[in-house]
Amino acid sequence: MAVTIDGSGEINGVILPTTGFGKVLQVVRATDTTQRIITSASSVDVTGMSVTITPQKSDSTIILISVFTYDIATSSGANQYGRLQITDSIDNPISGAESNLLGLNNITYVNTGSSYGVVNQIAYDSPATTSAITYKLKVKSQTTGTTFFILNSLNTGQMYAIEVSA
Repeated sequence: MAVTIDGSGEINGVILPTTGFGKVLQVVRATDTTQRIITSASSVDVTGMSVTITPQKSDSTIILISVFTYDIATSSGANQYGRLQITDSIDNPISGAESNLLGLNNITYVNTGSSYGVVNQIAYDSPATTSAITYKLKVKSQTTGTTFFILNSLNTGQMYAIEVSA
């Protein structure tokens, strides 16, 4: 059969698949414009960097995106290590099935001073529920004497939860 376009712009002779395409059902966005200072060696929530979504379908996938500016600094001369991770509301790491490193950033800076940059994280979850779920950013300083700055006062920090149908 030939593919034709009639005078109304309709395409004739093309059969498109009706399954296999995900559809974005909703997007939830949170923003934060406050600088946060973290010196804790334990993972702590980054206030303002959380998003709550109520999935419309229990078989949906939630794509999570986190974007923010950071600075990690020390005066001790030791190597600096910081850890940033997207978790659910009860602190389970959200990483997806393929890798435990999605949605996780380990930042290392060698020398006295500071390291500055922008972090873009992406992760996904298949929560199998239609109940509200909160996702959040957690951070910890992994080296004594290291201070971690979340610089949302310079560039607005953002976190997205995007529900995609199966």
